[in-house]
Amino acid sequence: MLKNYKFLLIFLTFLLVSFNLFSDQGTTAAVFLKLEQGVRPISMGGAFAGAADDVNAIMWNPAGLSQLSGFEATFSHTIWFADIFYDYLALAYPAGEIGTFGLSVVYVNSGDIEKSDELGNDLGSFSANNIGGNISYGTVINKELSLGLTVKIFNESIDTEGAFGFAADLGGIYKLPINGLQMGINIQNLGPKFGFGEAFLLPIMFRIGASYTGIRNLMINLDYVQPIETYGMIAAGIEYWYRDLIVLRLGYQYQGMFDINHYCENVSEPSILAGFVIGAGLKIDIYSIDYAYRKYGVLESTHRIGLSVKFK
Repeated sequence: MLKNYKFLLIFLTFLLVSFNLFSDQGTTAAVFLKLEQGVRPISMGGAFAGAADDVNAIMWNPAGLSQLSGFEATFSHTIWFADIFYDYLALAYPAGEIGTFGLSVVYVNSGDIEKSDELGNDLGSFSANNIGGNISYGTVINKELSLGLTVKIFNESIDTEGAFGFAADLGGIYKLPINGLQMGINIQNLGPKFGFGEAFLLPIMFRIGASYTGIRNLMINLDYVQPIETYGMIAAGIEYWYRDLIVLRLGYQYQGMFDINHYCENVSEPSILAGFVIGAGLKIDIYSIDYAYRKYGVLESTHRIGLSVKFK
């Protein structure tokens, strides 16, 4: 057991050092792959890699699919910035000892963008769209360890141009010898370079998180997120259920001084509320309705609403 912990520590240290060597080295492509999906995990500040105990595990940590006891589905709609919106649909089915399979689709639409020629003449409008499909699998290795894989295919289009790409996520969940405590690791968006003409690295991200459910009706999550192109962030969130009927969620994402580019002269900075998110939900039998509100400082705020169904 001690050897396993030493190996895990060395592995995590290697990953964090490797990611920081690449930090701030350039632009990544297919950035829509970084968009967070699922109203519930977003309501907890995006701290979900260690929990991943519902259909949203497809995006946050596919190893978590192994924790599902029945068929689950979720759909969410996000009202984002500058008329941008995106929709998310995910399904997961436990197939007994074989493991649990998941399928999800995300669609992003930029809205209408004004188009003009080199002289400034009006040429109408165009739009940019992104669509991605994910196929996931999670399985139990032993009573402590679960592993998972997500394969992604996606397409980006801007006006008349388009490009196709693919990537993969690798995840694991380990139940610690403390009741209700587990940790999760997820490496996201591993794949070849992508772009229109010139290709760039995908937005690879490393997530490590812990989740504690040892207190009745309460979940406490904490994640560290390390993107390949910038410095890391910390996410924290809580979820509290009242009589298995009403749920309240609270979360916060903090990057701040972890990113040396955060402080720039003569640039309006986000307020302390940037990264703050609050959510609530109502459960009726197998159905749940969830809502999340998040602040983005100078970029104002966003709203997300979702509907989920969970068969027992």
